[in-house]
Amino acid sequence: MINQFNQMPPNAKVWIYASDKIISPSQLAVINQKAIPFIQNWTAHQNQLKAEFAVMYHCFLVFMVNESVHEISGCGIDKLTHLIREIDAETDLNLFNRMGVQLLENNELTCLTKSEFLEKLAAQNLANSKAFNNQVTTKKQFEMEWIIPLENAWYYPKTKLQSV
Repeated sequence: MINQFNQMPPNAKVWIYASDKIISPSQLAVINQKAIPFIQNWTAHQNQLKAEFAVMYHCFLVFMVNESVHEISGCGIDKLTHLIREIDAETDLNLFNRMGVQLLENNELTCLTKSEFLEKLAAQNLANSKAFNNQVTTKKQFEMEWIIPLENAWYYPKTKLQSV
């Protein structure tokens, strides 16, 4: 867990946006230029949210909100979605593409298209690979269930059948 999230309680809300490629230094600069002021000023119904943000593995934008300070609402989530769309438009990271597959292979991040993933799966070139469960919704889940064995990924059973 990175330091930004240490002060967040276990029930803090989490949003994860995955890029379909490794984030370059220039893309990271754009992300930080937009995301850092955003979390400092993020509100829901004119109430300041206690939020943190980090880029992890040079691929994932992770946002957390401590709802014990103030609950986030639809308008607060809409603001985050608008920010991600803005970052996406300026960086071409495809942050809303759910067809990309990000894996940890030998502790190194690999970003794959679905077809590349299916090829590796068919060739049985994914031994000991870890997947990312970007569907976690709390800090506790993020800490315990974000990085998982590939066999536990929601897409694995479906893609395993396609690779045969």
